[in-house]
Amino acid sequence: MTSERPEASAEYPEDWEADVLLSDGAVAHLRPITPDDAELLVDFYARVSPESKYLRFFAPYPVLSEADVHRFTHVDHVDRVALIITVSEPDRSQRMLAVGRFDRVGPDEAEVAFLVEDSQQGRGIGQLLLEHLAHAARQRGIGRFVAEVLPQNRRMAQVFIDAGYQVHRQFDDGVIMVEFPILATDTAVGVMERREQRAESASVRRLVQPERIALVGLSRQLGVVARQLLDGGFAGELILVGEIDLDSHAGDPRLVRIPSLADLQGGVDLVVVCTEAHHVRSVLLDAAYHRAHGVVLMTGADPDHRSRPRTHAEDLVSLARSYGLRMVGPDALGLINTPTSMNASPAPLPRPGVVGVFTQSSPVGMALLNSAARNSVGVSTFFSSGLHADVSVNDVMQMWEDDETTTVCVMSIDRIGNPRKFSRIARRLARRKPVILWAPGRSQRGNHEGARGGLSKAPEEAIDALFRQSGVITSERRDAMMAVAKILARQPLPRGERVRLLSNSQSLLGHMTRFSQRSGLIPTDPVLLPTFTTAEGYVEAAAAAEADDTCDAVLVAPVDPYGLLGMSARQALEERARVTSKPLIGVFVDFDEITEAIDRPDGQGQLPAFTGYADALYGLASGTAYARWRDRDSGAVPLFDHDVPAARRVIRAVLAEAPDGRTCTPEETTTILRAYGINPVPSYPVGTLDDAVARAEQLGWNAVLKATSPLVRGQRDLASVHRNIDDPDEMQQAWQELAELTAQLQPAEVAEGDWVTLARPVVQAMMVPGVSLVLRSREDPAFGPIISVAVAGLAEDLLGDTSYRVSPLTTQDARAMVRDLKAAPVLFGRHGAAGVDVAKVEDLLTRLAQLGDDLPQIADCRLSPVIASRDQVAVAGAQITLAPTADERDARFRRL
Repeated sequence: MTSERPEASAEYPEDWEADVLLSDGAVAHLRPITPDDAELLVDFYARVSPESKYLRFFAPYPVLSEADVHRFTHVDHVDRVALIITVSEPDRSQRMLAVGRFDRVGPDEAEVAFLVEDSQQGRGIGQLLLEHLAHAARQRGIGRFVAEVLPQNRRMAQVFIDAGYQVHRQFDDGVIMVEFPILATDTAVGVMERREQRAESASVRRLVQPERIALVGLSRQLGVVARQLLDGGFAGELILVGEIDLDSHAGDPRLVRIPSLADLQGGVDLVVVCTEAHHVRSVLLDAAYHRAHGVVLMTGADPDHRSRPRTHAEDLVSLARSYGLRMVGPDALGLINTPTSMNASPAPLPRPGVVGVFTQSSPVGMALLNSAARNSVGVSTFFSSGLHADVSVNDVMQMWEDDETTTVCVMSIDRIGNPRKFSRIARRLARRKPVILWAPGRSQRGNHEGARGGLSKAPEEAIDALFRQSGVITSERRDAMMAVAKILARQPLPRGERVRLLSNSQSLLGHMTRFSQRSGLIPTDPVLLPTFTTAEGYVEAAAAAEADDTCDAVLVAPVDPYGLLGMSARQALEERARVTSKPLIGVFVDFDEITEAIDRPDGQGQLPAFTGYADALYGLASGTAYARWRDRDSGAVPLFDHDVPAARRVIRAVLAEAPDGRTCTPEETTTILRAYGINPVPSYPVGTLDDAVARAEQLGWNAVLKATSPLVRGQRDLASVHRNIDDPDEMQQAWQELAELTAQLQPAEVAEGDWVTLARPVVQAMMVPGVSLVLRSREDPAFGPIISVAVAGLAEDLLGDTSYRVSPLTTQDARAMVRDLKAAPVLFGRHGAAGVDVAKVEDLLTRLAQLGDDLPQIADCRLSPVIASRDQVAVAGAQITLAPTADERDARFRRL
């Protein structure tokens, strides 16, 4: 659905500017054209081949006339829109790579065209231009693009098809006429996301696969980084800028010393900077001049900007991106890529392995690297982003998705910059690889692009539920992350919750059994072995357990206080771990430290060894829950025939009247809900006792009188709802009690005015008795609509028994939401009582989620009470609050 058409001329649309990634990972800048770009356009056109000019203009067109240049650079940003993509040259001038434009040819239709410099074709520029032009067109009330394409211009026609649009083609008079709607369909968004993943992956991969690294800045600090690079086996060229202290490697053929980065001959891939903050800008410009892919900034914020370090970081990012650089930092610990022995950090090179690690905080990065070393966990790649103003966890997850050297992903996050994108990427990544997260700052999160004022943040327990919905393994303790990673990196995923515990200690078996049960595992037939079991005996017991179909994982815990086994049990179980088809874990209770052969890479077929059972069982339980999530049917988002335009008409009318938003009237609420197949039980506002009696008589009595004002309904007092009213006397009594309750709550207001205005009483038909539920869609400024369900009453209010998910909600998500409730047994029947129609509750949840997903302006939609009985689910109360958010939460185009 398109927006209202704006004025025929508009100011320069700054929000259309964007830093973008080309398909090879390079950074470019996209923006609207301006009259000042005349010379830039002429230079660009001079580099375009005659063939490309012919395909664009259908005739030889060697040069642009002065009138052409004026027409192409003077646009109104409404009916005539043009976007250009530029990069910075080594001399700091701008170079135009491409231009795309549309011209309105009808109220809802525009003609679109592109021209890309020949040397830049094949870098995904046409697709980027189309995405951004379509976004701009939708904002200008345009819903369809048309184009004329010569038959030999297959590349142009393919851009439209590859974008996922439904393209209609017709051959007419030697020209192919192309037309297609530009609505952001699921197919088009899916295409965009796949391209986004490939480009962001390529961009990050270039940072961790440099062949030439320059170190710029403080001597002693970068001397440590240089030694780590050289001692770790970095095979590329290392350029030391200035007087960096590295006497221990004098004469190393990999070293080049230069007085300043400006003196460098040739290009460089990565620049590592640790210098005074006021020197950073000049280093960025020199790095760009030498065509670096990126910069690792270990330095913190400028002292003049310590009160606003993020703003200072964002200023540096803008400068870096303007010159085609990606930036890691400020306050970054560095980058590590063990397969290429690249260690651009002060940390020792970790053991090679399959665990990717991302942190924002440098101290946490140090802690995780130390934890990996203590646990002998091998690392594939390590990223410490510092303030993560540019390269973020989302970028790194995009790379991990297709990184064959990484099979387990570990992340520590202090702040989530783009939570909806994080959730989308994490869910996709977790389908392929385990994702382990420690997020102490999950409440610190940015807003989605469409968010405005009037929205409240969801509680942290809701965010934890969203992570679990995405398949992310959330860890409450940072130290436990590596225990989970060790098991998942070395052993196959468990097929179920049943674990066989083996030990030669009765007391230890008891402890492990109880801990297993608390962790969600099912200990089956624990095996007590003889006190002095040999190494061979432990292996035989483990093999027998593995062959037993009643167990899914095996944990062996030899207790050896006298050191009689030595390393024999450990070595024997390591041999068994190479061939096991079920997870095999060792817990060694003795007085020796666990040492592992770190000279070989870590990975599948090795034994996860622990000194204590708690971390081992916690890791196994986490891996089991993840395997269960990954193996289950994820369900599908139901397709409903919703009347979205009808709901949006109501919302537009309300926000036109109340630009800051407000609570909808019962009539407005009913119209919006009915558009999504949610039919509230009719409620009839009444202003007098006579009105209430008359309405109840029309309903045939057995009526309900209740207050709808939050002032009264928010009180847990049965006097606010009067049920089973059958005659005028009972109605009069209910009416009087409701008036008295309102007077008790707000005596001053009632004394001065009419209590009816405060209470807003309504009459309804009595519903079939059932379980009272509360269903809610709440627009979180970061994650978008968060859907929740609870059994109304103390379970919700005092015990916090609420189940959360984020949209889009699949059938499986809705099913799990209901069953996650601690009070779920009351829905399925207890003590011989019949259960409620749970399928209808799940259907209502999916409809509510779709409503919240389609309509970002719904800040809060609360269905309460929802009366669920054996044969029906009735929405007996509903309230919708609107806020002036944008029509789209997410950019349907790529940008950094």
